[in-house]
Amino acid sequence: MINPEWCHVRYRILESCGSCGRDVDVRLEVGETYEGDGLELRFLYEGDVVEVRALSRADVRVQLCHLGFERVFAPHERILLNGYQSWTDTAERSTEDFMKGLERVNPRFVRHYVLDGGGDYAFAQYERKPGKMHGYTYATVRDGDRYDLLGSLGEEDGFTMIVVDAAADSVQVRRECDATVLAAGEKRALCRLALTSGGVDQAYDRWFELMGVRALPASPLVGYSSWYRHYGDIDEDKIADDLQGACAAFDSLSCEGARKVFQIDDGYCEVGDWTHPSIERFPRGLAFLAERIREAGFVPGLWVAPFVCERQSRIGREHPDWILRNEKGVPVRSGSHWSGAFALDTLNPAVRQHVRDSLRTITAEWGFEFLKVDFFYAACIEPHGGMNRGQLMADALDLVRDAVGPDVALLGCGVPLGSAFGKVEYCRIGCDVGLDWDDKPHMRQLHRERISTKNSLANTVFRAPLDGRAFANDPDVFFLRNDVNLSAQRKEDLLAADACFGSALLTSDHMGAWGERERSLYQAAIDVLCQRA
Repeated sequence: MINPEWCHVRYRILESCGSCGRDVDVRLEVGETYEGDGLELRFLYEGDVVEVRALSRADVRVQLCHLGFERVFAPHERILLNGYQSWTDTAERSTEDFMKGLERVNPRFVRHYVLDGGGDYAFAQYERKPGKMHGYTYATVRDGDRYDLLGSLGEEDGFTMIVVDAAADSVQVRRECDATVLAAGEKRALCRLALTSGGVDQAYDRWFELMGVRALPASPLVGYSSWYRHYGDIDEDKIADDLQGACAAFDSLSCEGARKVFQIDDGYCEVGDWTHPSIERFPRGLAFLAERIREAGFVPGLWVAPFVCERQSRIGREHPDWILRNEKGVPVRSGSHWSGAFALDTLNPAVRQHVRDSLRTITAEWGFEFLKVDFFYAACIEPHGGMNRGQLMADALDLVRDAVGPDVALLGCGVPLGSAFGKVEYCRIGCDVGLDWDDKPHMRQLHRERISTKNSLANTVFRAPLDGRAFANDPDVFFLRNDVNLSAQRKEDLLAADACFGSALLTSDHMGAWGERERSLYQAAIDVLCQRA
């Protein structure tokens, strides 16, 4: 069992000016209560719930909330710590393992390629100490078929980091604090956690019951995405040819009970200029293609990344004030993609209106009914405006849902998973697959969010318990075509894992070129997928 032992809370009693004041540190054992110096604290363990409650007697600002747990680790046990966002590698590890950060990568290389943009490297410590590992939102320790699970009961007020030191038999929870003032007389739960045990279903079911989270209704996904066939090199003719191929393949496939999607991915516009697709490449616009897709019997889908823009985009040039800046006034880069990727300030009213207008045009006017919303993490890359990362991420998800309404299906990608629980119909749960197994050797030394079919497959397996509980899992596409550097067995393993552990079977193959063997393999996988639904 994972047993709660202590909590450490630091808070500041504010003076009349509202900023300066006196800091107070409190350490409690489980079951204890603290009263004094403007704040009452209780550290409770009741049933399966661990909670730190606060009642303010004066205006205070909580600065730190850490909890300590004891867990005696056995050498044979396996530890899973959920990675920071969709793409972060997440798998069971031994009690002597450790996690690799970017500390051994040349800092100039990190800066140039913004390798720390999509992960937690700017605010998490990677020690390379055996048994020292960390994750977010939930963790499990498995002994055979028995799981001990420690999980956050809500990330909307702040992210929950879980740090394991297996050599010291300890687990720490570091809760991101709400930056707003706790006014005199106000009550607040500073941290709420679940401790559950049993078989995998028993442990996860109880956690989600305690959270009060249910996955949104979502049929299994089948169909096509343009990304891994063309990447950003798409135009109307290529999409029309892909659609014809998908129609030819599905003419001989049965997928009753599934949502049949044809998704246009990145490449139709400069990133950020969502309602201004390239006239040269899409002369009849995207509404025309959405209608053709619908007439062909597919749900029309589109890729969008509403919280980023690229350097050469129209909004990047005309609205530099929309770009998020750090405390030094430097624009915040979200990655090295495209012509340069920048995070937008999601608290800027003009940015919020831009997001609403863009998404409503894509859905209500153009007719797309399925959106893959990517690079979500950019919305919480830098705490600002008095909001922490968890609050910014929750706000961004609500902004997107409000813009598109309840009838458009959302696939979240590049998103801290806990924030997306119960908020999107589908969610990517791994990194991008590659056209080979595990990329080049030097690429394997880089960030945990890198492209890797091997890592994607591991995430599909180890995040499988979220499928149907938090959302429908999207394990990314599978390949059956011959121009990828994967053995026939690995291609079939990828397809089988997607069918057995996820809820989406999308491909980026030219489906019109499939023969009887490829169609048979896909049909068998669809049958498994739909039988599990």
